[in-house]
Amino acid sequence: MCFSYDRLSVLNPEPSYPMKTLLLGVLLALSLAANAALYWQRSATSTAASASSPNVAPAEATALAATTKAASGNPVATEADAARIAQAWANLQSSDLTTLVTRLRGAGFSPAMIRAIVAARVQEQFSARRAALFSQREEQPFWKGQRYFDAKIMAGMRELQREQSALLKQLLGADGEPGNEEKLAYQRRQFGDLPRDKMDQMQSIIGDYGELRSQIYSAANGVMLPEDREKLMLLEKEQRADLAALLTPQELENYELRSSSTANNLRSQLALFNPTEEEFRAIFKLQQAFDEKYGSANLVSNPELFRQRQVQQQELLTQVKAVLSPERVADYQQASDPAYQMVNRLVARLELPASAATQVVTVQQEITKRASTVRSDKTLSTEVRNMQLNALAQEATSRLTTTLGTRGLEAYKQYGGQWVQSLVPRTQ
Repeated sequence: MCFSYDRLSVLNPEPSYPMKTLLLGVLLALSLAANAALYWQRSATSTAASASSPNVAPAEATALAATTKAASGNPVATEADAARIAQAWANLQSSDLTTLVTRLRGAGFSPAMIRAIVAARVQEQFSARRAALFSQREEQPFWKGQRYFDAKIMAGMRELQREQSALLKQLLGADGEPGNEEKLAYQRRQFGDLPRDKMDQMQSIIGDYGELRSQIYSAANGVMLPEDREKLMLLEKEQRADLAALLTPQELENYELRSSSTANNLRSQLALFNPTEEEFRAIFKLQQAFDEKYGSANLVSNPELFRQRQVQQQELLTQVKAVLSPERVADYQQASDPAYQMVNRLVARLELPASAATQVVTVQQEITKRASTVRSDKTLSTEVRNMQLNALAQEATSRLTTTLGTRGLEAYKQYGGQWVQSLVPRTQ
Protein backbone atom coordinates (compact mmCIF):
# COMPACT_ATOMS: atom_id res chain seq x y z
CA MET A 1 0.00 0.00 0.00
CA CYS A 2 1.45 3.34 -0.97
CA PHE A 3 0.45 6.88 -0.07
CA SER A 4 1.51 10.33 -1.13
CA TYR A 5 3.12 11.77 1.95
CA ASP A 6 2.62 15.44 1.14
CA ARG A 7 -0.64 15.35 3.11
CA LEU A 8 -0.79 16.99 6.52
CA SER A 9 -0.80 14.39 9.24
CA VAL A 10 -3.91 13.69 11.26
CA LEU A 11 -1.88 12.09 14.01
CA ASN A 12 -2.18 15.15 16.28
CA PRO A 13 -5.60 16.60 15.58
CA GLU A 14 -6.45 20.05 16.88
CA PRO A 15 -8.95 20.39 19.76
CA SER A 16 -12.59 19.68 19.04
CA TYR A 17 -14.62 22.52 17.57
CA PRO A 18 -16.28 23.91 20.74
CA MET A 19 -13.12 23.71 22.82
CA LYS A 20 -10.98 25.12 20.02
CA THR A 21 -13.34 28.03 19.53
CA LEU A 22 -13.16 28.84 23.24
CA LEU A 23 -9.37 28.66 23.30
CA LEU A 24 -9.03 30.79 20.21
CA GLY A 25 -11.45 33.30 21.65
CA VAL A 26 -9.33 33.66 24.76
CA LEU A 27 -6.15 34.00 22.73
CA LEU A 28 -7.79 36.52 20.45
CA ALA A 29 -8.87 38.68 23.36
CA LEU A 30 -5.38 38.54 24.83
CA SER A 31 -3.78 39.39 21.52
CA LEU A 32 -6.01 42.39 20.98
CA ALA A 33 -5.44 43.68 24.48
CA ALA A 34 -1.69 43.23 24.36
CA ASN A 35 -0.94 44.36 20.81
CA ALA A 36 -3.64 46.64 19.48
CA ALA A 37 -2.40 49.59 21.50
CA LEU A 38 1.14 48.94 20.28
CA TYR A 39 -0.02 48.95 16.68
CA TRP A 40 -1.93 52.19 17.20
CA GLN A 41 1.20 53.88 18.53
CA ARG A 42 3.14 52.74 15.46
CA SER A 43 0.36 53.50 13.02
CA ALA A 44 0.29 56.68 11.04
CA THR A 45 -3.45 56.85 11.59
CA SER A 46 -3.38 58.17 15.13
CA THR A 47 -6.54 60.25 14.93
CA ALA A 48 -9.24 59.61 17.46
CA ALA A 49 -12.15 57.54 16.26
CA SER A 50 -15.55 56.60 17.53
CA ALA A 51 -15.78 53.63 19.85
CA SER A 52 -18.68 52.38 17.75
CA SER A 53 -16.39 51.03 15.05
CA PRO A 54 -18.14 48.45 12.82
CA ASN A 55 -15.32 45.99 13.64
CA VAL A 56 -15.32 46.28 17.45
CA ALA A 57 -18.45 46.99 19.47
CA PRO A 58 -18.21 49.80 22.11
CA ALA A 59 -18.52 47.35 25.02
CA GLU A 60 -15.80 45.11 23.54
CA ALA A 61 -13.54 48.08 22.91
CA THR A 62 -13.98 49.33 26.46
CA ALA A 63 -13.21 45.84 27.82
CA LEU A 64 -10.05 45.64 25.70
CA ALA A 65 -8.97 49.05 26.89
CA ALA A 66 -9.56 48.04 30.50
CA THR A 67 -7.49 44.91 30.00
CA THR A 68 -4.66 46.94 28.47
CA LYS A 69 -4.76 49.44 31.30
CA ALA A 70 -4.79 46.70 33.93
CA ALA A 71 -1.78 45.04 32.31
CA SER A 72 0.15 48.31 32.48
CA GLY A 73 -0.73 48.90 36.14
CA ASN A 74 -3.36 51.56 35.45
CA PRO A 75 -6.84 50.06 35.81
CA VAL A 76 -8.69 53.17 34.62
CA ALA A 77 -9.93 52.77 31.03
CA THR A 78 -11.29 55.84 29.30
CA GLU A 79 -13.50 56.19 26.25
CA ALA A 80 -10.51 57.64 24.42
CA ASP A 81 -8.54 54.45 25.15
CA ALA A 82 -11.39 52.36 23.81
CA ALA A 83 -11.68 54.50 20.70
CA ARG A 84 -7.96 54.30 19.93
CA ILE A 85 -7.91 50.51 20.36
CA ALA A 86 -11.04 50.11 18.27
CA GLN A 87 -9.56 52.20 15.46
CA ALA A 88 -6.26 50.34 15.65
CA TRP A 89 -8.02 47.02 15.28
CA ALA A 90 -10.18 48.37 12.46
CA ASN A 91 -7.03 49.38 10.59
CA LEU A 92 -5.73 45.82 10.87
CA GLN A 93 -8.85 44.13 9.54
CA SER A 94 -9.02 42.71 6.04
CA SER A 95 -11.32 40.20 4.36
CA ASP A 96 -8.27 38.90 2.51
CA LEU A 97 -6.42 36.61 4.90
CA THR A 98 -3.04 37.11 3.24
CA THR A 99 -3.37 40.85 3.75
CA LEU A 100 -4.49 40.30 7.35
CA VAL A 101 -1.38 38.22 8.05
CA THR A 102 0.86 40.92 6.54
CA ARG A 103 -0.75 43.63 8.66
CA LEU A 104 -0.57 41.61 11.87
CA ARG A 105 3.10 40.87 11.31
CA GLY A 106 3.76 44.51 10.57
CA ALA A 107 2.01 45.47 13.79
CA GLY A 108 4.39 43.30 15.80
CA PHE A 109 2.02 40.49 16.76
CA SER A 110 3.77 37.31 17.85
CA PRO A 111 3.47 34.17 15.64
CA ALA A 112 1.27 32.50 18.25
CA MET A 113 -1.09 35.49 18.37
CA ILE A 114 -1.25 35.69 14.58
CA ARG A 115 -1.97 31.98 14.35
CA ALA A 116 -4.83 32.31 16.88
CA ILE A 117 -6.45 35.20 15.02
CA VAL A 118 -6.06 33.72 11.55
CA ALA A 119 -7.14 30.25 12.72
CA ALA A 120 -10.36 31.77 14.05
CA ARG A 121 -11.03 33.39 10.67
CA VAL A 122 -10.25 30.16 8.83
CA GLN A 123 -12.57 28.32 11.20
CA GLU A 124 -15.36 30.70 10.20
CA GLN A 125 -14.77 29.97 6.52
CA PHE A 126 -15.36 26.26 7.08
CA SER A 127 -18.28 26.60 9.52
CA ALA A 128 -20.97 26.27 6.84
CA ARG A 129 -19.48 23.06 5.45
CA ARG A 130 -19.09 21.67 8.96
CA ALA A 131 -22.70 22.46 9.76
CA ALA A 132 -23.79 20.79 6.53
CA LEU A 133 -21.94 17.63 7.53
CA PHE A 134 -23.60 17.49 10.93
CA SER A 135 -27.00 18.10 9.38
CA GLN A 136 -26.65 14.70 7.70
CA ARG A 137 -26.79 13.03 11.08
CA GLU A 138 -30.07 11.24 11.60
CA GLU A 139 -31.60 12.32 14.88
CA GLN A 140 -33.01 9.57 17.07
CA PRO A 141 -35.59 9.83 19.86
CA PHE A 142 -33.95 10.21 23.25
CA TRP A 143 -35.05 6.71 24.30
CA LYS A 144 -33.11 5.13 21.41
CA GLY A 145 -29.38 4.80 20.98
CA GLN A 146 -27.76 7.69 19.14
CA ARG A 147 -24.71 7.13 17.01
CA TYR A 148 -23.36 10.63 16.90
CA PHE A 149 -20.49 10.16 14.51
CA ASP A 150 -20.93 7.71 11.68
CA ALA A 151 -18.10 6.81 9.33
CA LYS A 152 -19.17 9.20 6.57
CA ILE A 153 -19.41 12.21 8.89
CA MET A 154 -16.10 11.45 10.56
CA ALA A 155 -14.38 11.07 7.18
CA GLY A 156 -15.82 14.43 6.12
CA MET A 157 -14.65 16.06 9.34
CA ARG A 158 -11.13 14.72 8.85
CA GLU A 159 -11.08 16.08 5.30
CA LEU A 160 -12.21 19.52 6.52
CA GLN A 161 -9.51 19.47 9.17
CA ARG A 162 -6.87 18.67 6.56
CA GLU A 163 -8.07 21.53 4.36
CA GLN A 164 -8.01 23.95 7.28
CA SER A 165 -4.53 22.87 8.29
CA ALA A 166 -3.33 23.17 4.68
CA LEU A 167 -4.77 26.69 4.40
CA LEU A 168 -3.12 27.78 7.64
CA LYS A 169 0.19 26.39 6.44
CA GLN A 170 -0.24 28.24 3.14
CA LEU A 171 -0.98 31.52 4.94
CA LEU A 172 1.54 31.26 7.79
CA GLY A 173 4.21 28.81 6.63
CA ALA A 174 5.97 27.12 9.54
CA ASP A 175 4.07 29.36 11.96
CA GLY A 176 0.85 27.66 10.85
CA GLU A 177 1.54 24.59 12.97
CA PRO A 178 0.63 25.12 16.65
CA GLY A 179 3.08 24.35 19.41
CA ASN A 180 6.15 23.75 17.25
CA GLU A 181 8.42 23.12 20.24
CA GLU A 182 5.87 20.87 21.93
CA LYS A 183 5.27 19.01 18.69
CA LEU A 184 9.00 18.54 18.16
CA ALA A 185 9.44 17.14 21.69
CA TYR A 186 6.54 14.74 21.12
CA GLN A 187 7.97 13.62 17.78
CA ARG A 188 11.41 12.97 19.25
CA ARG A 189 9.91 10.79 21.98
CA GLN A 190 7.82 8.93 19.42
CA PHE A 191 10.32 8.64 16.55
CA GLY A 192 13.77 9.11 18.07
CA ASP A 193 16.40 11.74 17.39
CA LEU A 194 15.84 12.24 13.65
CA PRO A 195 15.97 15.20 11.26
CA ARG A 196 12.79 17.29 11.36
CA ASP A 197 11.81 16.59 7.75
CA LYS A 198 12.11 12.83 8.27
CA MET A 199 9.95 12.99 11.40
CA ASP A 200 7.32 14.95 9.47
CA GLN A 201 7.31 12.26 6.78
CA MET A 202 6.95 9.54 9.42
CA GLN A 203 4.07 11.38 11.04
CA SER A 204 2.36 11.70 7.67
CA ILE A 205 2.72 7.95 7.02
CA ILE A 206 1.40 7.05 10.45
CA GLY A 207 -1.41 9.56 10.09
CA ASP A 208 -2.53 8.01 6.81
CA TYR A 209 -2.61 4.52 8.25
CA GLY A 210 -4.22 5.81 11.43
CA GLU A 211 -7.07 7.21 9.36
CA LEU A 212 -7.59 3.84 7.67
CA ARG A 213 -7.63 2.13 11.08
CA SER A 214 -10.17 4.61 12.40
CA GLN A 215 -12.43 3.80 9.45
CA ILE A 216 -12.29 0.10 10.33
CA TYR A 217 -13.03 0.75 14.01
CA SER A 218 -15.85 3.15 13.15
CA ALA A 219 -17.47 0.64 10.79
CA ALA A 220 -17.09 -2.13 13.40
CA ASN A 221 -19.06 -0.10 15.95
CA GLY A 222 -17.50 -2.02 18.82
CA VAL A 223 -17.89 -5.49 17.25
CA MET A 224 -14.70 -6.72 15.59
CA LEU A 225 -15.11 -9.52 13.06
CA PRO A 226 -12.28 -11.79 11.85
CA GLU A 227 -12.04 -9.83 8.59
CA ASP A 228 -11.64 -6.59 10.57
CA ARG A 229 -8.65 -8.03 12.44
CA GLU A 230 -7.17 -9.29 9.19
CA LYS A 231 -7.42 -5.79 7.72
CA LEU A 232 -5.76 -4.31 10.78
CA MET A 233 -2.94 -6.87 10.58
CA LEU A 234 -2.43 -5.98 6.92
CA LEU A 235 -2.30 -2.27 7.75
CA GLU A 236 0.27 -3.03 10.45
CA LYS A 237 2.50 -4.83 7.96
CA GLU A 238 2.07 -2.21 5.24
CA GLN A 239 2.86 0.64 7.63
CA ARG A 240 6.03 -1.09 8.77
CA ALA A 241 7.07 -1.66 5.15
CA ASP A 242 6.57 2.02 4.29
CA LEU A 243 8.52 3.12 7.36
CA ALA A 244 11.31 0.63 6.55
CA ALA A 245 11.59 2.18 3.08
CA LEU A 246 12.06 5.63 4.64
CA LEU A 247 14.35 4.79 7.57
CA THR A 248 17.67 3.11 8.10
CA PRO A 249 17.53 -0.21 10.01
CA GLN A 250 18.77 1.53 13.16
CA GLU A 251 16.21 4.32 12.85
CA LEU A 252 13.43 1.78 12.33
CA GLU A 253 14.53 -0.17 15.40
CA ASN A 254 14.55 3.01 17.51
CA TYR A 255 11.06 3.89 16.32
CA GLU A 256 9.68 0.42 17.00
CA LEU A 257 11.16 0.40 20.51
CA ARG A 258 9.24 3.60 21.18
CA SER A 259 5.98 3.40 19.27
CA SER A 260 5.22 0.01 17.72
CA SER A 261 2.19 -1.94 18.90
CA THR A 262 4.54 -4.57 20.32
CA ALA A 263 6.35 -1.93 22.39
CA ASN A 264 3.11 -0.36 23.60
CA ASN A 265 1.69 -3.72 24.68
CA LEU A 266 4.97 -4.70 26.31
CA ARG A 267 5.18 -1.48 28.33
CA SER A 268 1.75 -2.23 29.72
CA GLN A 269 2.63 -5.83 30.53
CA LEU A 270 5.93 -4.91 32.19
CA ALA A 271 4.71 -1.89 34.16
CA LEU A 272 4.88 -3.76 37.47
CA PHE A 273 8.18 -5.38 36.53
CA ASN A 274 9.70 -1.91 36.02
CA PRO A 275 12.42 -3.03 33.55
CA THR A 276 15.68 -1.24 32.89
CA GLU A 277 16.35 -0.06 29.34
CA GLU A 278 18.58 -3.08 28.71
CA GLU A 279 15.95 -5.49 30.01
CA PHE A 280 13.22 -3.84 27.94
CA ARG A 281 15.32 -4.01 24.77
CA ALA A 282 16.11 -7.69 25.33
CA ILE A 283 12.50 -8.68 26.03
CA PHE A 284 11.22 -6.51 23.17
CA LYS A 285 13.46 -8.31 20.69
CA LEU A 286 12.00 -11.66 21.73
CA GLN A 287 8.41 -10.40 21.81
CA GLN A 288 8.72 -8.74 18.42
CA ALA A 289 9.94 -11.96 16.80
CA PHE A 290 7.10 -13.82 18.51
CA ASP A 291 4.47 -11.31 17.29
CA GLU A 292 5.82 -11.38 13.74
CA LYS A 293 5.46 -15.16 13.67
CA TYR A 294 2.17 -15.58 15.54
CA GLY A 295 0.58 -12.13 15.30
CA SER A 296 -0.35 -9.66 18.03
CA ALA A 297 -2.65 -11.13 20.66
CA ASN A 298 -5.42 -8.60 20.01
CA LEU A 299 -5.36 -9.05 16.23
CA VAL A 300 -5.12 -12.83 15.73
CA SER A 301 -8.36 -14.04 14.12
CA ASN A 302 -7.30 -17.48 12.86
CA PRO A 303 -8.22 -20.09 15.52
CA GLU A 304 -5.32 -22.37 14.64
CA LEU A 305 -2.81 -19.51 14.76
CA PHE A 306 -4.27 -18.39 18.07
CA ARG A 307 -3.86 -21.96 19.45
CA GLN A 308 -0.25 -22.07 18.29
CA ARG A 309 0.35 -18.71 19.91
CA GLN A 310 -0.97 -19.98 23.23
CA VAL A 311 1.17 -23.12 23.05
CA GLN A 312 4.34 -21.17 22.24
CA GLN A 313 3.85 -18.70 25.09
CA GLN A 314 5.71 -21.03 27.42
CA GLU A 315 8.68 -21.14 25.04
CA LEU A 316 8.68 -17.34 24.94
CA LEU A 317 8.71 -17.29 28.74
CA THR A 318 11.72 -19.61 28.75
CA GLN A 319 13.56 -17.32 26.33
CA VAL A 320 12.78 -14.25 28.44
CA LYS A 321 14.10 -15.94 31.57
CA ALA A 322 17.34 -16.69 29.73
CA VAL A 323 18.07 -12.99 29.08
CA LEU A 324 17.35 -11.89 32.66
CA SER A 325 19.54 -12.20 35.71
CA PRO A 326 18.46 -14.90 38.21
CA GLU A 327 17.24 -12.38 40.78
CA ARG A 328 15.12 -10.61 38.16
CA VAL A 329 13.47 -13.78 36.85
CA ALA A 330 11.34 -14.05 39.99
CA ASP A 331 10.29 -10.40 39.65
CA TYR A 332 9.35 -10.94 36.03
CA GLN A 333 7.32 -14.06 36.80
CA GLN A 334 5.42 -12.26 39.51
CA ALA A 335 4.73 -9.23 37.30
CA SER A 336 3.58 -11.34 34.33
CA ASP A 337 1.73 -14.14 36.16
CA PRO A 338 -2.05 -13.68 35.83
CA ALA A 339 -2.46 -14.90 39.42
CA TYR A 340 -0.48 -11.86 40.58
CA GLN A 341 -1.99 -9.19 38.33
CA MET A 342 -4.73 -7.90 40.62
CA VAL A 343 -2.77 -8.20 43.86
CA ASN A 344 0.21 -6.48 42.17
CA ARG A 345 -2.01 -3.52 41.34
CA LEU A 346 -3.44 -3.43 44.84
CA VAL A 347 0.02 -3.54 46.44
CA ALA A 348 1.18 -0.72 44.16
CA ARG A 349 -1.95 1.29 45.01
CA LEU A 350 -1.28 0.85 48.73
CA GLU A 351 2.38 1.83 48.17
CA LEU A 352 3.61 -1.40 49.73
CA PRO A 353 6.81 -3.24 48.71
CA ALA A 354 6.49 -5.75 45.86
CA SER A 355 7.25 -8.54 48.33
CA ALA A 356 3.80 -7.95 49.84
CA ALA A 357 2.21 -9.38 46.69
CA THR A 358 4.27 -12.56 47.06
CA GLN A 359 3.20 -12.88 50.69
CA VAL A 360 -0.48 -12.50 49.77
CA VAL A 361 -0.32 -15.12 47.02
CA THR A 362 1.59 -17.47 49.34
CA VAL A 363 -1.14 -17.15 51.97
CA GLN A 364 -3.80 -17.84 49.36
CA GLN A 365 -2.03 -20.93 48.03
CA GLU A 366 -1.35 -22.36 51.48
CA ILE A 367 -4.80 -21.72 52.97
CA THR A 368 -6.80 -22.88 49.94
CA LYS A 369 -4.74 -26.08 49.78
CA ARG A 370 -5.41 -26.79 53.45
CA ALA A 371 -9.10 -25.96 53.02
CA SER A 372 -9.31 -28.40 50.12
CA THR A 373 -7.84 -31.12 52.33
CA VAL A 374 -10.40 -30.40 55.05
CA ARG A 375 -13.31 -30.48 52.61
CA SER A 376 -12.21 -33.80 51.10
CA ASP A 377 -11.71 -35.53 54.47
CA LYS A 378 -14.73 -37.85 54.76
CA THR A 379 -13.86 -38.80 58.35
CA LEU A 380 -14.77 -35.35 59.65
CA SER A 381 -18.21 -34.54 60.91
CA THR A 382 -19.95 -31.49 59.53
CA GLU A 383 -19.45 -29.65 62.80
CA VAL A 384 -15.69 -30.34 62.94
CA ARG A 385 -15.23 -29.54 59.25
CA ASN A 386 -16.98 -26.20 59.64
CA MET A 387 -14.96 -25.40 62.74
CA GLN A 388 -11.68 -26.08 60.92
CA LEU A 389 -12.74 -24.01 57.88
CA ASN A 390 -13.68 -21.10 60.15
CA ALA A 391 -10.28 -21.36 61.80
CA LEU A 392 -8.59 -21.22 58.38
CA ALA A 393 -10.64 -18.12 57.45
CA GLN A 394 -9.54 -16.43 60.69
CA GLU A 395 -5.91 -17.39 60.06
CA ALA A 396 -6.08 -16.04 56.51
CA THR A 397 -7.62 -12.79 57.74
CA SER A 398 -4.93 -12.37 60.40
CA ARG A 399 -2.02 -13.05 58.05
CA LEU A 400 -3.41 -10.85 55.26
CA THR A 401 -4.08 -8.01 57.70
CA THR A 402 -0.45 -8.19 58.82
CA THR A 403 0.66 -7.79 55.21
CA LEU A 404 -1.96 -5.42 53.79
CA GLY A 405 -3.40 -3.67 56.82
CA THR A 406 -7.11 -3.50 57.64
CA ARG A 407 -7.86 -1.03 54.84
CA GLY A 408 -5.88 -3.07 52.34
CA LEU A 409 -7.60 -6.31 53.33
CA GLU A 410 -11.06 -4.83 52.73
CA ALA A 411 -9.97 -3.72 49.27
CA TYR A 412 -8.36 -7.11 48.58
CA LYS A 413 -11.62 -8.90 49.39
CA GLN A 414 -13.22 -6.98 46.51
CA TYR A 415 -10.33 -7.35 44.06
CA GLY A 416 -9.22 -10.97 43.98
CA GLY A 417 -9.66 -11.94 47.64
CA GLN A 418 -13.14 -13.40 47.42
CA TRP A 419 -11.63 -16.77 48.33
CA VAL A 420 -11.35 -15.60 51.95
CA GLN A 421 -15.12 -15.26 52.30
CA SER A 422 -15.64 -18.58 50.51
CA LEU A 423 -13.78 -20.39 53.30
CA VAL A 424 -16.54 -19.70 55.75
CA PRO A 425 -19.13 -22.50 55.59
CA ARG A 426 -22.63 -21.48 54.61
CA THR A 427 -25.16 -21.72 57.39
CA GLN A 428 -28.50 -23.36 56.66
